[in-house]
Amino acid sequence: MPLLARSYRLFDSGHTFIGHSLGELFGTYMLLTRPSGFDNYILSSLSMWHDRARILNVKATPSSNHRKVFIEVGAIETPEKSQTRNDMLRGARQP
Repeated sequence: MPLLARSYRLFDSGHTFIGHSLGELFGTYMLLTRPSGFDNYILSSLSMWHDRARILNVKATPSSNHRKVFIEVGAIETPEKSQTRNDMLRGARQP
């Protein structure tokens, strides 16, 4: 945020991260390791499959502040129903 603040006017709060596919993977990593980086997270088309689902082994950093997180994946983002090689829907359902 300090880098962005040098070029843009930023509010003190209400920052939202929006990530799609591999951008979502980065957002998930940020949410788990540096949850105070953003107040809201919008994560789309989960790429949990990347690097053998290594993201699922990342230890979450506790945060006393609440974050709003919206996660979405399309119902047909599977190899059987679309052109994708990876099953985004199965990844979204991982515990």
